[in-house]
Amino acid sequence: MGLFKAPQPVRVEIKGNPLNCIICRHQGFHRRDVQINKLSLLTPDWADPVAVCYECDNCGYLHWFMPK
Repeated sequence: MGLFKAPQPVRVEIKGNPLNCIICRHQGFHRRDVQINKLSLLTPDWADPVAVCYECDNCGYLHWFMPK
């Protein structure tokens, strides 16, 4: 047994539709927020957009969603 409990996968809905992994059809995911780095010297790092990724708990495929 480890010192920390691993977070449990969750089911995700996107615009009212359940998210299924496009690779293995699994429905358990872990959320990750990923900063998208632009190649601009005029924009500070903290102003770069953040994408939401859902990592499939079964196969590890990342589903990316950009903010609107």
